[in-house]
Amino acid sequence: MFRLILLIAIAMLLFGIYNSFSLPAKIESYRIVFLHVPSAIASYLAFTVSFIYSISFLRNSSPKSDEIASRSAKFGFIMAIVAFISGAIWAKETWGAYFTWYEIREVIVLLMLFIYAVYFSLRNLVEEKARISAIYLIIAYITVPLSYISGFFSPLHPRPFEAEFSPEWRLNLILMIISFALIYASYMLKETRRINQKAHKT
Repeated sequence: MFRLILLIAIAMLLFGIYNSFSLPAKIESYRIVFLHVPSAIASYLAFTVSFIYSISFLRNSSPKSDEIASRSAKFGFIMAIVAFISGAIWAKETWGAYFTWYEIREVIVLLMLFIYAVYFSLRNLVEEKARISAIYLIIAYITVPLSYISGFFSPLHPRPFEAEFSPEWRLNLILMIISFALIYASYMLKETRRINQKAHKT
């Protein structure tokens, strides 16, 4: 099943990438939105799933919930890095600097990356790693809605839904978001199957 979803995702992704370079643009640097926004949304999705499964683990102490939370957080972390780097490139083209400390959204996203990076280190160091990891992920999740809300108060970053795109651009952006979401879904289906196979062996 995950292979079928992955193939659909790749096909959509390739078509979206083609459109990203071929659609007419008022500002060339804005083409990076087709990478920046989908990767950011994919990171939010993955972190939300890790948050939900961390709560589930604290309720039922299921090792499967712990593993799903951890692997979803890993995908979210990678997507957040992609979003941060692509955002920095966009920032350089738009306001002349990769990063500025007074741009609140960049600072909060950097903080989010740091907090989740600590999670992976912490998970390998502490005893009762499942319980502590779950508690940590629940607390770390605060940075996710905070990073989104900060966009409404950023002095430089465009407000959510503020950018005016043509209908073709909007459709392609939706296509790219769906393709990233399907890649995440295929990844989690594959990882869940591995978790189940591991549980059967023990």
